[in-house]
Amino acid sequence: MHHQKYLQRFLGGKREKKQKPISDDEASDGEETQEACSIPGIGKRMAEKIIEILESGHLRKLDHISESVPVLELFSNIWGAGTKTAQMWYQQGFRSLEDIRSQASLTTQQAIGLKHYSDFLERMPREEATEIEQTVQKAAQAFNSGLLCVACGSYRRGKATCGDVDVLITHPDGRSHRGIFSRLLDSLRQEGFLTDDLVSQEENGQQQKYLGVCRLPGPGRRHRRLDIIVVPYSEFACALLYFTGSAHFNRSMRALAKTKGMSLSEHALSTAVVRNTHGCKVGPGRVLPTPTEKDVFRLLGLPYREPAERDW
Repeated sequence: MHHQKYLQRFLGGKREKKQKPISDDEASDGEETQEACSIPGIGKRMAEKIIEILESGHLRKLDHISESVPVLELFSNIWGAGTKTAQMWYQQGFRSLEDIRSQASLTTQQAIGLKHYSDFLERMPREEATEIEQTVQKAAQAFNSGLLCVACGSYRRGKATCGDVDVLITHPDGRSHRGIFSRLLDSLRQEGFLTDDLVSQEENGQQQKYLGVCRLPGPGRRHRRLDIIVVPYSEFACALLYFTGSAHFNRSMRALAKTKGMSLSEHALSTAVVRNTHGCKVGPGRVLPTPTEKDVFRLLGLPYREPAERDW
């Protein structure tokens, strides 16, 4: 609105200098465009848009964008559907979740995401995340009481609500975590806690990751996103740091490590890393022992930050 008033004053001033008072009804499109073009840096196409805004108060080209934004947001909130998929659905003429449900070709993950759309969008209270962590822990420790189970993400950073729950599992002896992954998932499925599998098993080096959906027993309970990651104890500290986040904090830590000739990932902190002129790692370097998160901070020359201090 400020720009519209400025342009009106500017064009009005131009007309006064020409001593030719012209009303909006009297001015031709060509004259209006010519006057707008006299503004420094304004070409014909921009001038035409200026005139359209002055005369109608809006720009037709932006109407389509303003209409598409809420629809694209609606679609991209379906788990498994990114921005490109949302745009494709919009271009195919879909405008609602019902359109997607009845007409779109969905992957298994997208179908699950659509089925639990409302539940996934609603953040869970911290107390519910605690119950989910305890349910996974109880099932895991039924196989081996020495297994460590830690809920990470925003939960570990102390947030009052969580979008999902990531549970990290390991064993201090470095061996007993092996073979627990499949047995744990089977147990949680049998008791009805796991309701849908998004990614049944994702191998990442020696780490095993499950992405799925869980639901606590009782009336009115919602379906929640749950990731379970089983890691060797030698990688536990770096994995704990990584899955606790935040994402921005992790990027900052990795960037700092890079400046020191090191490399930090969910697996390890390495030193003497060889990189090419483009900064890409070509030599893995030497893995440093990191029994705890504090060791990672210390080796990077940083004061330790509690999980609640990493939310930036």
